[in-house]
Amino acid sequence: MDDSTELVYGPTTSRYMFERDLRHSDTLYHHIDTAIHNLERFEFKDKTETIYQDLGNNGTAMRPIYYAESSTIGRTTGFESYTPYVKQVNDFKYYDTKSPFMELNVAFGGKGRNVVDFSFSRNINAQWNIGFDVHKISAFKLIGSSSLRETQISGTGVDLYTFHSSKNSKYHLMFHAYKFEHKATESGGIFVEDDAEERDFFQYQDSDVFLRTAASYDTRTRLHLYQEYSVAEFFEVYAVASRINIENRFEDTQLTTVDAQGTPYYYDDFLIRTDSTLDASLFNEWRVEAGLKGRVGKRIFYSGYVKRRDIDFNYRYLDTFGHTAENYLGGDIKLYVTKSNALSGKIEVMDGGQYYFSGRYENNFLRAQYTSRKYLPSYMSERYFGNHNEWSNSFEDILSNTISGSLFHAFSFVRLEPEVKISTIDNYVYFGEDKLPAQNSAVALVNNYSLRSDFFLGKHFKLENKVIFNNVAGDGADAIRTPDWNYMGKWYYDNIIFNNYMEMQLGVNLRWQSAYFANAYDPVTQQFYVQNEFEASSFWTADLFFVMKAQKLSLWAKFKYLNQKKEDGYFETPYYPATRKMIDLGLRWHFYD
Repeated sequence: MDDSTELVYGPTTSRYMFERDLRHSDTLYHHIDTAIHNLERFEFKDKTETIYQDLGNNGTAMRPIYYAESSTIGRTTGFESYTPYVKQVNDFKYYDTKSPFMELNVAFGGKGRNVVDFSFSRNINAQWNIGFDVHKISAFKLIGSSSLRETQISGTGVDLYTFHSSKNSKYHLMFHAYKFEHKATESGGIFVEDDAEERDFFQYQDSDVFLRTAASYDTRTRLHLYQEYSVAEFFEVYAVASRINIENRFEDTQLTTVDAQGTPYYYDDFLIRTDSTLDASLFNEWRVEAGLKGRVGKRIFYSGYVKRRDIDFNYRYLDTFGHTAENYLGGDIKLYVTKSNALSGKIEVMDGGQYYFSGRYENNFLRAQYTSRKYLPSYMSERYFGNHNEWSNSFEDILSNTISGSLFHAFSFVRLEPEVKISTIDNYVYFGEDKLPAQNSAVALVNNYSLRSDFFLGKHFKLENKVIFNNVAGDGADAIRTPDWNYMGKWYYDNIIFNNYMEMQLGVNLRWQSAYFANAYDPVTQQFYVQNEFEASSFWTADLFFVMKAQKLSLWAKFKYLNQKKEDGYFETPYYPATRKMIDLGLRWHFYD
Protein backbone atom coordinates (compact mmCIF):
# COMPACT_ATOMS: atom_id res chain seq x y z
CA MET A 1 0.00 0.00 0.00
CA ASP A 2 1.15 3.58 -0.65
CA ASP A 3 0.17 6.69 1.36
CA SER A 4 -3.25 6.82 -0.30
CA THR A 5 -3.93 3.13 0.59
CA GLU A 6 -3.88 2.22 -3.09
CA LEU A 7 -2.62 -1.26 -3.89
CA VAL A 8 0.67 -0.80 -5.75
CA TYR A 9 1.68 -4.45 -6.16
CA GLY A 10 0.26 -6.43 -9.04
CA PRO A 11 1.05 -8.23 -12.33
CA THR A 12 3.41 -5.48 -13.49
CA THR A 13 5.52 -5.51 -10.32
CA SER A 14 5.78 -9.31 -10.18
CA ARG A 15 7.90 -10.26 -13.16
CA TYR A 16 10.07 -13.17 -14.22
CA MET A 17 12.78 -14.26 -16.63
CA PHE A 18 13.68 -17.56 -18.31
CA GLU A 19 17.20 -18.92 -18.54
CA ARG A 20 17.00 -18.77 -22.33
CA ASP A 21 16.51 -14.98 -22.03
CA LEU A 22 19.85 -14.58 -20.24
CA ARG A 23 21.54 -17.03 -22.62
CA HIS A 24 20.63 -14.67 -25.46
CA SER A 25 21.72 -11.59 -23.49
CA ASP A 26 18.12 -10.44 -23.19
CA THR A 27 17.40 -9.05 -19.74
CA LEU A 28 13.82 -7.94 -20.44
CA TYR A 29 11.37 -9.42 -17.93
CA HIS A 30 8.01 -11.05 -18.60
CA HIS A 31 4.95 -9.99 -16.64
CA ILE A 32 2.46 -12.31 -14.94
CA ASP A 33 -0.09 -13.75 -17.37
CA THR A 34 -3.55 -12.87 -16.06
CA ALA A 35 -5.43 -13.71 -19.29
CA ILE A 36 -8.29 -16.18 -19.04
CA HIS A 37 -7.90 -17.49 -22.59
CA ASN A 38 -7.61 -21.32 -22.56
CA LEU A 39 -7.70 -21.39 -18.75
CA GLU A 40 -10.18 -24.27 -18.92
CA ARG A 41 -7.58 -26.42 -20.71
CA PHE A 42 -5.91 -27.90 -17.65
CA GLU A 43 -4.82 -31.28 -19.03
CA PHE A 44 -1.30 -31.24 -20.46
CA LYS A 45 -2.18 -32.40 -23.96
CA ASP A 46 -4.80 -29.62 -24.22
CA LYS A 47 -2.34 -26.91 -23.17
CA THR A 48 0.21 -27.46 -25.91
CA GLU A 49 0.22 -26.91 -29.65
CA THR A 50 1.65 -30.41 -30.08
CA ILE A 51 -1.04 -33.03 -30.71
CA TYR A 52 -0.58 -36.05 -28.47
CA GLN A 53 -2.19 -39.45 -28.14
CA ASP A 54 -2.49 -40.86 -24.63
CA LEU A 55 -4.19 -43.78 -22.89
CA GLY A 56 -7.48 -41.99 -22.27
CA ASN A 57 -6.75 -40.35 -18.92
CA ASN A 58 -4.82 -37.33 -17.71
CA GLY A 59 -1.31 -38.33 -16.64
CA THR A 60 -1.09 -41.52 -18.70
CA ALA A 61 1.68 -42.36 -21.18
CA MET A 62 1.65 -40.20 -24.29
CA ARG A 63 3.45 -39.52 -27.56
CA PRO A 64 3.23 -36.84 -30.29
CA ILE A 65 0.96 -38.00 -33.10
CA TYR A 66 3.04 -36.24 -35.75
CA TYR A 67 6.75 -36.78 -36.29
CA ALA A 68 8.84 -34.85 -33.76
CA GLU A 69 12.60 -34.48 -34.05
CA SER A 70 14.80 -35.41 -31.13
CA SER A 71 15.98 -32.41 -29.11
CA THR A 72 19.20 -34.25 -28.16
CA ILE A 73 21.78 -35.52 -30.66
CA GLY A 74 23.54 -37.63 -28.03
CA ARG A 75 22.33 -40.60 -26.01
CA THR A 76 18.93 -40.67 -24.31
CA THR A 77 17.25 -43.35 -22.21
CA GLY A 78 14.49 -44.10 -24.72
CA PHE A 79 11.85 -44.01 -21.97
CA GLU A 80 9.96 -40.89 -23.05
CA SER A 81 6.28 -41.69 -22.50
CA TYR A 82 6.10 -39.61 -19.30
CA THR A 83 8.63 -36.95 -20.32
CA PRO A 84 5.91 -34.45 -21.37
CA TYR A 85 4.88 -34.16 -17.71
CA VAL A 86 8.44 -33.29 -16.61
CA LYS A 87 9.29 -29.63 -16.01
CA GLN A 88 12.19 -28.81 -18.31
CA VAL A 89 15.04 -26.36 -17.72
CA ASN A 90 13.49 -23.75 -20.03
CA ASP A 91 10.14 -23.99 -18.22
CA PHE A 92 11.50 -22.44 -15.01
CA LYS A 93 10.41 -18.89 -14.24
CA TYR A 94 12.95 -16.95 -12.18
CA TYR A 95 11.13 -14.09 -10.48
CA ASP A 96 11.83 -10.55 -9.39
CA THR A 97 8.65 -9.90 -7.41
CA LYS A 98 9.29 -6.79 -5.24
CA SER A 99 6.68 -8.29 -2.88
CA PRO A 100 5.73 -11.88 -1.93
CA PHE A 101 3.89 -13.50 -4.82
CA MET A 102 1.70 -16.63 -4.85
CA GLU A 103 -0.24 -18.31 -7.63
CA LEU A 104 -2.72 -21.14 -7.07
CA ASN A 105 -4.15 -23.14 -9.96
CA VAL A 106 -6.58 -25.94 -9.07
CA ALA A 107 -8.58 -28.17 -11.40
CA PHE A 108 -11.25 -30.49 -10.05
CA GLY A 109 -11.71 -32.79 -13.03
CA GLY A 110 -14.46 -35.36 -13.27
CA LYS A 111 -13.63 -38.93 -12.18
CA GLY A 112 -10.89 -37.65 -9.87
CA ARG A 113 -8.80 -36.04 -12.64
CA ASN A 114 -7.32 -33.37 -10.39
CA VAL A 115 -4.39 -31.02 -10.93
CA VAL A 116 -2.88 -28.60 -8.40
CA ASP A 117 -0.21 -26.02 -9.23
CA PHE A 118 1.10 -23.82 -6.43
CA SER A 119 3.89 -21.26 -6.81
CA PHE A 120 5.48 -19.00 -4.22
CA SER A 121 8.23 -16.43 -4.74
CA ARG A 122 9.67 -13.50 -2.85
CA ASN A 123 12.66 -11.20 -2.95
CA ILE A 124 15.17 -11.36 -0.11
CA ASN A 125 16.52 -8.02 -1.34
CA ALA A 126 16.48 -6.05 -4.58
CA GLN A 127 18.98 -8.45 -6.22
CA TRP A 128 18.02 -11.84 -4.75
CA ASN A 129 14.85 -13.89 -5.16
CA ILE A 130 13.88 -17.35 -3.89
CA GLY A 131 10.82 -19.46 -4.53
CA PHE A 132 9.33 -22.91 -4.92
CA ASP A 133 6.67 -24.68 -7.00
CA VAL A 134 4.50 -27.72 -6.31
CA HIS A 135 2.70 -29.59 -9.07
CA LYS A 136 0.34 -32.47 -8.25
CA ILE A 137 -1.61 -34.60 -10.72
CA SER A 138 -3.97 -37.45 -9.86
CA ALA A 139 -6.71 -39.42 -11.57
CA PHE A 140 -9.02 -42.31 -10.78
CA LYS A 141 -9.27 -45.29 -13.10
CA LEU A 142 -11.66 -44.78 -16.01
CA ILE A 143 -11.58 -48.42 -17.18
CA GLY A 144 -11.46 -51.73 -15.33
CA SER A 145 -11.94 -50.28 -11.85
CA SER A 146 -12.98 -52.44 -8.90
CA SER A 147 -14.23 -49.36 -6.99
CA LEU A 148 -15.38 -45.83 -7.80
CA ARG A 149 -12.27 -44.16 -6.38
CA GLU A 150 -9.44 -46.46 -7.42
CA THR A 151 -6.31 -44.44 -8.25
CA GLN A 152 -4.67 -44.78 -11.66
CA ILE A 153 -2.35 -41.76 -11.74
CA SER A 154 -0.36 -40.16 -8.94
CA GLY A 155 2.34 -37.66 -9.84
CA THR A 156 4.21 -34.95 -7.97
CA GLY A 157 6.76 -32.39 -9.08
CA VAL A 158 8.51 -30.16 -6.52
CA ASP A 159 11.23 -27.58 -7.09
CA LEU A 160 13.19 -24.94 -5.22
CA TYR A 161 14.91 -22.11 -7.10
CA THR A 162 16.83 -18.88 -6.63
CA PHE A 163 17.79 -15.95 -8.88
CA HIS A 164 20.52 -13.44 -8.07
CA SER A 165 21.82 -10.37 -9.93
CA SER A 166 24.66 -8.14 -8.82
CA LYS A 167 23.95 -4.46 -8.18
CA ASN A 168 25.69 -3.45 -11.39
CA SER A 169 23.83 -6.24 -13.28
CA LYS A 170 27.08 -7.71 -14.58
CA TYR A 171 26.70 -11.05 -12.78
CA HIS A 172 23.62 -13.30 -12.84
CA LEU A 173 22.98 -16.65 -11.18
CA MET A 174 20.07 -19.04 -11.64
CA PHE A 175 19.74 -22.30 -9.72
CA HIS A 176 17.01 -24.88 -9.26
CA ALA A 177 16.60 -28.27 -7.63
CA TYR A 178 13.79 -30.40 -9.04
CA LYS A 179 12.20 -33.73 -8.06
CA PHE A 180 9.60 -35.55 -10.18
CA GLU A 181 7.80 -38.75 -9.16
CA HIS A 182 5.10 -40.29 -11.34
CA LYS A 183 3.21 -43.55 -10.85
CA ALA A 184 0.74 -44.96 -13.39
CA THR A 185 -1.27 -48.09 -12.72
CA GLU A 186 -1.26 -50.08 -15.96
CA SER A 187 -4.32 -51.90 -17.33
CA GLY A 188 -2.94 -53.23 -20.63
CA GLY A 189 -6.15 -51.95 -22.25
CA ILE A 190 -9.63 -53.44 -22.32
CA PHE A 191 -10.23 -57.12 -23.03
CA VAL A 192 -13.08 -57.86 -25.49
CA GLU A 193 -14.15 -61.03 -27.26
CA ASP A 194 -13.64 -61.41 -31.00
CA ASP A 195 -17.40 -61.15 -31.61
CA ALA A 196 -17.81 -58.07 -29.37
CA GLU A 197 -20.34 -55.40 -30.34
CA GLU A 198 -19.56 -51.69 -30.49
CA ARG A 199 -21.06 -51.01 -27.07
CA ASP A 200 -18.78 -53.62 -25.46
CA PHE A 201 -15.82 -51.32 -26.09
CA PHE A 202 -17.28 -48.51 -23.98
CA GLN A 203 -18.17 -50.05 -20.62
CA TYR A 204 -15.44 -47.93 -18.97
CA GLN A 205 -15.21 -48.86 -15.26
CA ASP A 206 -17.09 -52.09 -15.92
CA SER A 207 -14.67 -53.12 -18.68
CA ASP A 208 -12.52 -56.18 -18.28
CA VAL A 209 -8.81 -55.33 -18.52
CA PHE A 210 -5.66 -57.41 -18.94
CA LEU A 211 -3.61 -56.17 -15.97
CA ARG A 212 -4.71 -55.55 -12.38
CA THR A 213 -1.47 -55.37 -10.38
CA ALA A 214 0.91 -53.69 -12.84
CA ALA A 215 2.38 -50.19 -12.52
CA SER A 216 4.95 -47.94 -14.19
CA TYR A 217 7.18 -45.50 -12.33
CA ASP A 218 9.16 -42.54 -13.62
CA THR A 219 11.35 -40.76 -11.06
CA ARG A 220 13.70 -37.89 -11.90
CA THR A 221 15.88 -35.42 -10.03
CA ARG A 222 17.84 -32.48 -11.40
CA LEU A 223 20.26 -29.94 -9.96
CA HIS A 224 20.91 -27.10 -12.39
CA LEU A 225 23.14 -24.02 -12.09
CA TYR A 226 23.55 -21.20 -14.63
CA GLN A 227 26.00 -18.32 -14.18
CA GLU A 228 27.14 -15.49 -16.40
CA TYR A 229 29.38 -12.45 -16.12
CA SER A 230 29.38 -9.47 -18.46
CA VAL A 231 32.81 -7.98 -19.13
CA ALA A 232 31.18 -5.73 -21.71
CA GLU A 233 27.94 -5.84 -23.69
CA PHE A 234 29.74 -7.53 -26.58
CA PHE A 235 31.75 -9.95 -24.40
CA GLU A 236 30.11 -12.12 -21.74
CA VAL A 237 31.14 -15.47 -20.28
CA TYR A 238 28.76 -18.11 -18.96
CA ALA A 239 28.84 -21.58 -17.44
CA VAL A 240 26.18 -24.24 -16.88
CA ALA A 241 26.33 -27.36 -14.71
CA SER A 242 23.61 -30.01 -14.33
CA ARG A 243 23.24 -33.27 -12.46
CA ILE A 244 20.39 -35.47 -13.75
CA ASN A 245 19.07 -38.81 -12.49
CA ILE A 246 16.29 -40.78 -14.20
CA GLU A 247 14.85 -44.08 -12.93
CA ASN A 248 12.21 -46.01 -14.88
CA ARG A 249 10.44 -49.06 -13.47
CA PHE A 250 7.74 -51.50 -14.48
CA GLU A 251 6.41 -53.99 -11.99
CA ASP A 252 3.61 -56.55 -11.80
CA THR A 253 3.32 -58.29 -8.47
CA GLN A 254 0.89 -61.04 -9.52
CA LEU A 255 1.56 -62.35 -13.01
CA THR A 256 -1.18 -64.14 -14.92
CA THR A 257 0.60 -66.42 -17.35
CA VAL A 258 -2.22 -68.17 -19.23
CA ASP A 259 -5.99 -68.01 -19.51
CA ALA A 260 -8.45 -70.86 -18.84
CA GLN A 261 -7.65 -72.40 -22.24
CA GLY A 262 -3.89 -72.35 -21.62
CA THR A 263 -3.24 -69.47 -24.04
CA PRO A 264 -0.69 -66.82 -23.02
CA TYR A 265 -2.84 -64.15 -21.39
CA TYR A 266 -0.84 -60.96 -21.86
CA TYR A 267 2.91 -61.51 -21.55
CA ASP A 268 4.48 -63.48 -24.38
CA ASP A 269 7.68 -64.55 -22.60
CA PHE A 270 8.98 -65.06 -19.06
CA LEU A 271 12.77 -64.74 -19.10
CA ILE A 272 13.54 -64.38 -15.39
CA ARG A 273 10.56 -65.40 -13.22
CA THR A 274 6.89 -66.31 -13.61
CA ASP A 275 5.40 -65.02 -10.36
CA SER A 276 6.29 -61.31 -10.59
CA THR A 277 8.09 -58.71 -12.67
CA LEU A 278 10.37 -55.87 -11.60
CA ASP A 279 12.21 -54.32 -14.53
CA ALA A 280 14.15 -51.08 -13.98
CA SER A 281 16.76 -48.80 -15.50
CA LEU A 282 18.88 -46.02 -14.04
CA PHE A 283 20.35 -43.07 -15.96
CA ASN A 284 22.87 -40.68 -14.36
CA GLU A 285 24.32 -37.66 -16.13
CA TRP A 286 26.73 -34.84 -15.41
CA ARG A 287 26.49 -32.00 -17.92
CA VAL A 288 28.92 -29.07 -18.04
CA GLU A 289 28.89 -26.23 -20.55
CA ALA A 290 30.97 -23.06 -20.85
CA GLY A 291 30.92 -20.38 -23.47
CA LEU A 292 31.21 -16.82 -24.72
CA LYS A 293 28.37 -14.62 -25.95
CA GLY A 294 27.35 -11.03 -26.40
CA ARG A 295 25.58 -8.38 -28.43
CA VAL A 296 27.36 -6.20 -30.96
CA GLY A 297 25.27 -3.07 -31.03
CA LYS A 298 21.57 -3.73 -31.39
CA ARG A 299 21.83 -5.83 -34.54
CA ILE A 300 23.97 -8.90 -33.77
CA PHE A 301 23.92 -11.58 -31.09
CA TYR A 302 26.49 -14.38 -31.02
CA SER A 303 27.50 -17.28 -28.78
CA GLY A 304 30.00 -20.12 -28.83
CA TYR A 305 30.40 -22.95 -26.33
CA VAL A 306 31.92 -26.28 -25.44
CA LYS A 307 29.88 -28.92 -23.64
CA ARG A 308 30.50 -32.32 -22.09
CA ARG A 309 28.06 -35.02 -20.98
CA ASP A 310 29.20 -37.90 -18.74
CA ILE A 311 26.56 -40.63 -18.67
CA ASP A 312 26.06 -43.91 -16.84
CA PHE A 313 23.13 -46.11 -17.85
CA ASN A 314 22.26 -49.59 -16.58
CA TYR A 315 19.34 -51.98 -16.36
CA ARG A 316 18.37 -53.96 -13.29
CA TYR A 317 19.46 -57.25 -14.91
CA LEU A 318 21.99 -55.88 -17.37
CA ASP A 319 25.11 -53.78 -16.93
CA THR A 320 26.23 -53.29 -20.51
CA PHE A 321 26.62 -49.62 -21.37
CA GLY A 322 28.84 -48.50 -18.53
CA HIS A 323 30.23 -44.98 -18.80
CA THR A 324 29.77 -42.78 -21.87
CA ALA A 325 31.43 -39.40 -22.48
CA GLU A 326 30.15 -37.00 -25.13
CA ASN A 327 31.91 -33.80 -26.17
CA TYR A 328 30.21 -30.98 -28.06
CA LEU A 329 31.15 -27.77 -29.81
CA GLY A 330 28.46 -25.30 -30.81
CA GLY A 331 27.20 -21.77 -31.14
CA ASP A 332 24.47 -19.59 -32.54
CA ILE A 333 24.09 -16.17 -34.13
CA LYS A 334 21.21 -13.78 -34.81
CA LEU A 335 21.44 -10.83 -37.17
CA TYR A 336 18.80 -8.13 -37.45
CA VAL A 337 19.18 -7.00 -41.06
CA THR A 338 16.54 -4.36 -40.36
CA LYS A 339 14.30 -3.78 -37.39
CA SER A 340 11.77 -6.31 -38.69
CA ASN A 341 14.00 -8.71 -40.66
CA ALA A 342 16.11 -11.25 -38.78
CA LEU A 343 18.44 -14.07 -39.78
CA SER A 344 19.55 -16.63 -37.23
CA GLY A 345 21.46 -19.87 -37.15
CA LYS A 346 22.59 -22.51 -34.68
CA ILE A 347 25.02 -25.38 -34.94
CA GLU A 348 26.14 -28.13 -32.55
CA VAL A 349 28.60 -30.89 -33.38
CA MET A 350 29.45 -33.95 -31.29
CA ASP A 351 32.78 -35.77 -31.32
CA GLY A 352 31.16 -38.87 -32.84
CA GLY A 353 30.08 -36.98 -35.98
CA GLN A 354 26.51 -36.29 -34.88
CA TYR A 355 25.31 -32.74 -35.44
CA TYR A 356 22.45 -30.26 -35.36
CA PHE A 357 22.11 -27.29 -37.72
CA SER A 358 19.33 -24.75 -38.00
CA GLY A 359 18.89 -21.64 -40.13
CA ARG A 360 15.94 -19.28 -39.78
CA TYR A 361 14.57 -16.12 -41.42
CA GLU A 362 11.64 -14.11 -40.07
CA ASN A 363 9.93 -10.77 -40.59
CA ASN A 364 6.53 -9.23 -39.97
CA PHE A 365 4.63 -11.69 -42.16
CA LEU A 366 6.93 -14.65 -42.88
CA ARG A 367 8.89 -17.34 -41.05
CA ALA A 368 11.10 -19.85 -42.84
CA GLN A 369 13.44 -22.44 -41.31
CA TYR A 370 15.69 -25.31 -42.32
CA THR A 371 17.01 -27.87 -39.82
CA SER A 372 19.24 -30.89 -40.23
CA ARG A 373 20.29 -33.29 -37.53
CA LYS A 374 22.11 -36.55 -37.20
CA TYR A 375 21.59 -38.16 -33.81
CA LEU A 376 22.21 -41.36 -31.90
CA PRO A 377 19.51 -43.97 -31.22
CA SER A 378 18.41 -44.30 -27.61
CA TYR A 379 20.00 -46.73 -25.19
CA MET A 380 16.93 -48.90 -24.79
CA SER A 381 16.35 -49.26 -28.54
CA GLU A 382 19.80 -50.85 -28.89
CA ARG A 383 20.02 -53.04 -25.80
CA TYR A 384 17.40 -54.26 -23.36
CA PHE A 385 16.87 -57.18 -20.99
CA GLY A 386 13.88 -57.60 -18.71
CA ASN A 387 11.48 -60.27 -17.56
CA HIS A 388 9.45 -60.26 -20.78
CA ASN A 389 11.74 -58.83 -23.49
CA GLU A 390 15.33 -59.03 -24.68
CA TRP A 391 17.13 -57.58 -27.69
CA SER A 392 20.53 -56.43 -28.84
CA ASN A 393 20.95 -54.08 -31.82
CA SER A 394 23.59 -51.93 -33.41
CA PHE A 395 21.68 -49.18 -35.18
CA GLU A 396 23.00 -46.48 -37.48
CA ASP A 397 22.65 -42.80 -36.63
CA ILE A 398 19.27 -41.29 -37.51
CA LEU A 399 19.29 -38.46 -40.07
CA SER A 400 16.47 -35.96 -40.54
CA ASN A 401 16.09 -32.81 -42.63
CA THR A 402 13.19 -30.41 -42.28
CA ILE A 403 12.18 -27.31 -44.16
CA SER A 404 9.25 -25.26 -42.92
CA GLY A 405 7.63 -21.94 -43.60
CA SER A 406 4.58 -19.96 -42.57
CA LEU A 407 2.85 -16.75 -43.58
CA PHE A 408 0.69 -14.69 -41.25
CA HIS A 409 -1.44 -11.65 -41.87
CA ALA A 410 -4.35 -10.01 -40.06
CA PHE A 411 -7.24 -8.50 -42.00
CA SER A 412 -10.09 -6.54 -40.43
CA PHE A 413 -12.13 -9.65 -39.58
CA VAL A 414 -9.74 -12.61 -39.95
CA ARG A 415 -6.16 -13.59 -39.20
CA LEU A 416 -4.65 -16.23 -41.49
CA GLU A 417 -1.52 -18.36 -40.98
CA PRO A 418 -0.81 -21.12 -43.51
CA GLU A 419 2.19 -23.31 -42.72
CA VAL A 420 4.14 -26.00 -44.56
CA LYS A 421 6.57 -28.44 -42.96
CA ILE A 422 8.35 -31.10 -45.02
CA SER A 423 10.70 -33.63 -43.43
CA THR A 424 12.81 -36.52 -44.67
CA ILE A 425 13.86 -39.17 -42.16
CA ASP A 426 16.54 -41.76 -42.87
CA ASN A 427 17.34 -44.73 -40.59
CA TYR A 428 14.23 -44.05 -38.51
CA VAL A 429 14.07 -46.16 -35.33
CA TYR A 430 10.64 -47.36 -34.24
CA PHE A 431 8.90 -50.28 -32.51
CA GLY A 432 7.27 -52.76 -34.87
CA GLU A 433 4.27 -55.07 -34.63
CA ASP A 434 6.32 -57.56 -32.59
CA LYS A 435 6.90 -54.79 -29.98
CA LEU A 436 10.63 -54.89 -30.75
CA PRO A 437 12.78 -51.98 -31.95
CA ALA A 438 13.66 -51.84 -35.62
CA GLN A 439 15.45 -49.45 -37.95
CA ASN A 440 14.00 -48.53 -41.31
CA SER A 441 16.84 -47.94 -43.75
CA ALA A 442 14.43 -46.56 -46.34
CA VAL A 443 13.65 -42.84 -46.42
CA ALA A 444 10.30 -41.54 -45.18
CA LEU A 445 8.93 -38.25 -46.48
CA VAL A 446 6.58 -36.45 -44.07
CA ASN A 447 4.46 -33.65 -45.51
CA ASN A 448 2.58 -31.53 -42.99
CA TYR A 449 0.31 -28.67 -44.10
CA SER A 450 -1.76 -26.56 -41.76
CA LEU A 451 -3.95 -23.48 -41.83
CA ARG A 452 -4.84 -21.34 -38.84
CA SER A 453 -7.77 -18.97 -39.41
CA ASP A 454 -9.13 -16.80 -36.60
CA PHE A 455 -12.36 -14.94 -37.39
CA PHE A 456 -13.60 -11.90 -35.46
CA LEU A 457 -17.37 -11.38 -35.70
CA GLY A 458 -17.91 -7.94 -34.24
CA LYS A 459 -16.24 -7.06 -30.95
CA HIS A 460 -17.11 -10.12 -28.93
CA PHE A 461 -17.49 -13.26 -31.07
CA LYS A 462 -14.33 -15.13 -32.06
CA LEU A 463 -13.83 -18.33 -34.03
CA GLU A 464 -10.34 -19.81 -33.78
CA ASN A 465 -9.62 -22.68 -36.16
CA LYS A 466 -6.68 -24.85 -37.16
CA VAL A 467 -6.76 -27.57 -39.82
CA ILE A 468 -3.85 -29.99 -40.39
CA PHE A 469 -3.29 -32.33 -43.30
CA ASN A 470 -0.44 -34.82 -42.94
CA ASN A 471 0.87 -37.29 -45.48
CA VAL A 472 3.73 -39.80 -45.14
CA ALA A 473 5.28 -41.14 -48.35
CA GLY A 474 8.38 -43.02 -49.47
CA ASP A 475 9.60 -46.57 -48.89
CA GLY A 476 9.87 -45.90 -45.16
CA ALA A 477 6.32 -44.56 -44.76
CA ASP A 478 4.88 -47.65 -43.03
CA ALA A 479 6.93 -47.03 -39.89
CA ILE A 480 5.30 -43.64 -39.22
CA ARG A 481 1.55 -43.72 -38.56
CA THR A 482 -0.39 -40.46 -38.50
CA PRO A 483 -3.99 -39.42 -39.23
CA ASP A 484 -4.49 -37.61 -42.52
CA TRP A 485 -6.61 -34.84 -41.00
CA ASN A 486 -6.94 -32.99 -37.71
CA TYR A 487 -9.09 -30.03 -36.75
CA MET A 488 -9.01 -27.95 -33.57
CA GLY A 489 -11.45 -25.12 -32.98
CA LYS A 490 -12.44 -22.68 -30.26
CA TRP A 491 -15.66 -20.72 -30.85
CA TYR A 492 -16.58 -18.32 -28.05
CA TYR A 493 -18.12 -15.08 -26.83
CA ASP A 494 -15.74 -12.73 -24.98
CA ASN A 495 -16.74 -9.63 -23.01
CA ILE A 496 -16.17 -7.50 -19.89
CA ILE A 497 -19.39 -6.91 -17.98
CA PHE A 498 -20.74 -5.38 -14.75
CA ASN A 499 -19.15 -1.96 -15.32
CA ASN A 500 -15.83 -3.45 -16.44
CA TYR A 501 -15.61 -5.52 -13.26
CA MET A 502 -15.82 -9.08 -14.64
CA GLU A 503 -14.18 -10.54 -17.73
CA MET A 504 -15.84 -13.64 -19.14
CA GLN A 505 -15.75 -16.17 -21.97
CA LEU A 506 -18.47 -18.61 -23.00
CA GLY A 507 -17.93 -21.04 -25.82
CA VAL A 508 -17.03 -24.48 -27.08
CA ASN A 509 -13.75 -26.28 -27.85
CA LEU A 510 -13.98 -28.56 -30.88
CA ARG A 511 -11.80 -31.42 -32.11
CA TRP A 512 -12.07 -33.74 -35.11
CA GLN A 513 -9.62 -36.39 -36.29
CA SER A 514 -9.73 -38.79 -39.22
CA ALA A 515 -9.39 -42.56 -38.85
CA TYR A 516 -6.01 -44.32 -38.93
CA PHE A 517 -4.12 -47.27 -37.47
CA ALA A 518 -2.80 -45.53 -34.37
CA ASN A 519 0.24 -46.88 -32.56
CA ALA A 520 -0.55 -49.31 -29.75
CA TYR A 521 1.11 -49.19 -26.31
CA ASP A 522 3.27 -51.72 -24.47
CA PRO A 523 3.41 -50.88 -20.74
CA VAL A 524 6.30 -53.28 -20.09
CA THR A 525 8.75 -51.17 -22.11
CA GLN A 526 6.71 -47.92 -22.02
CA GLN A 527 6.78 -47.79 -25.83
CA PHE A 528 4.20 -47.07 -28.52
CA TYR A 529 4.48 -49.52 -31.41
CA VAL A 530 3.13 -49.98 -34.94
CA GLN A 531 0.04 -52.21 -35.35
CA ASN A 532 -2.34 -53.16 -38.19
CA GLU A 533 -5.29 -54.78 -36.39
CA PHE A 534 -7.14 -51.95 -34.65
CA GLU A 535 -8.21 -48.87 -36.60
CA ALA A 536 -8.88 -45.83 -34.43
CA SER A 537 -12.10 -44.55 -35.96
CA SER A 538 -12.74 -40.96 -36.91
CA PHE A 539 -14.11 -38.94 -33.98
CA TRP A 540 -15.18 -35.44 -33.03
CA THR A 541 -15.63 -33.89 -29.59
CA ALA A 542 -17.23 -30.72 -28.24
CA ASP A 543 -16.39 -29.26 -24.80
CA LEU A 544 -18.69 -26.50 -23.53
CA PHE A 545 -16.90 -24.03 -21.21
CA PHE A 546 -17.41 -20.87 -19.18
CA VAL A 547 -14.55 -18.76 -17.73
CA MET A 548 -14.75 -15.60 -15.62
CA LYS A 549 -12.28 -13.31 -13.84
CA ALA A 550 -12.92 -10.71 -11.15
CA GLN A 551 -9.76 -8.93 -9.97
CA LYS A 552 -7.27 -11.62 -8.86
CA LEU A 553 -9.65 -14.61 -8.91
CA SER A 554 -10.57 -16.61 -12.01
CA LEU A 555 -13.12 -19.42 -12.10
CA TRP A 556 -14.03 -21.84 -14.87
CA ALA A 557 -16.33 -24.76 -15.64
CA LYS A 558 -16.31 -27.21 -18.55
CA PHE A 559 -18.68 -29.89 -19.80
CA LYS A 560 -16.25 -32.30 -21.46
CA TYR A 561 -17.25 -34.44 -24.45
CA LEU A 562 -20.73 -32.92 -24.50
CA ASN A 563 -21.66 -34.78 -27.68
CA GLN A 564 -21.00 -38.33 -26.39
CA LYS A 565 -23.86 -40.71 -27.03
CA LYS A 566 -24.89 -43.58 -24.77
CA GLU A 567 -22.66 -46.65 -25.10
CA ASP A 568 -20.41 -44.77 -27.51
CA GLY A 569 -16.97 -43.19 -27.43
CA TYR A 570 -13.67 -43.10 -29.30
CA PHE A 571 -10.07 -44.31 -29.12
CA GLU A 572 -6.84 -42.36 -29.44
CA THR A 573 -4.81 -45.51 -28.62
CA PRO A 574 -6.03 -49.04 -29.45
CA TYR A 575 -7.94 -50.71 -26.59
CA TYR A 576 -7.76 -47.60 -24.36
CA PRO A 577 -11.11 -45.72 -24.52
CA ALA A 578 -10.68 -41.95 -24.40
CA THR A 579 -12.12 -39.79 -21.61
CA ARG A 580 -15.92 -40.01 -21.33
CA LYS A 581 -18.51 -37.27 -20.75
CA MET A 582 -17.96 -35.41 -17.45
CA ILE A 583 -17.84 -31.99 -15.77
CA ASP A 584 -14.59 -30.21 -14.81
CA LEU A 585 -14.23 -27.19 -12.50
CA GLY A 586 -11.26 -25.01 -11.62
CA LEU A 587 -9.86 -21.76 -10.27
CA ARG A 588 -6.79 -19.57 -10.44
CA TRP A 589 -5.90 -17.10 -7.68
CA HIS A 590 -3.05 -14.58 -7.63
CA PHE A 591 -1.65 -12.98 -4.47
CA TYR A 592 0.76 -10.07 -4.90
CA ASP A 593 1.50 -9.00 -1.33
